[in-house]
Amino acid sequence: MITCDELVRRVRRLVNESEEESQLSLLSVDTRSINSHIRGLLPQAVALVQKNKAAGVGCVNMRSLSPSDAEIVCQDDGCGTLLLPSDFVELVSLQLVGWQRPCLKLHQPHSAEALAQESAYTRAGEYRPVCVEGVSSTGERLVRMYPVEGNASLKHFVYEAVFDCDDGLNGCDAVLADAVAYYCAALLYGVFERQDVANTFISLATTLCNRKNKFG
Repeated sequence: MITCDELVRRVRRLVNESEEESQLSLLSVDTRSINSHIRGLLPQAVALVQKNKAAGVGCVNMRSLSPSDAEIVCQDDGCGTLLLPSDFVELVSLQLVGWQRPCLKLHQPHSAEALAQESAYTRAGEYRPVCVEGVSSTGERLVRMYPVEGNASLKHFVYEAVFDCDDGLNGCDAVLADAVAYYCAALLYGVFERQDVANTFISLATTLCNRKNKFG
């Protein structure tokens, strides 16, 4: 886990290096003000990395839902539903007891995978389960899980979450953590209307987000 204070220090180092090299003026801004801006921008920076990272490069800010906290509602059509956590961003892995493998992707409601669940002939099985995003009758986001029979129980549910400064950054390797710092520095320069420097940091962050996985 990387604390919020450590992320602030990383962004400050990037800003200091940039300012010293170009002899610009952002360093003259009150330190407490800069730190406050960085803290306020970190959730956006984490969200940018989560959105822009290439497939297979890793996860950012992982959380898990305890099986004891999961209330699965079983439907008559072989589907089970589970409300998504309020800080949910992206599915990492979800598996029910009885499934032979986990779901690694949350499909959209009108995707081919989602439509296939409407037929008993094309519906998913325990060796290739499917998860589809949905909305409850009260407007809450949920996941529809196929197949579900009887009293389903959760084996594990891991997801990427919205960044909370109090909790720090979890489940993130060094390269993606650097990408968070670069995006945050870019956003900071955007606040101070220094778009030329902001664009440089955006380019660096995007490069880190698109690096090749060592196994890929």
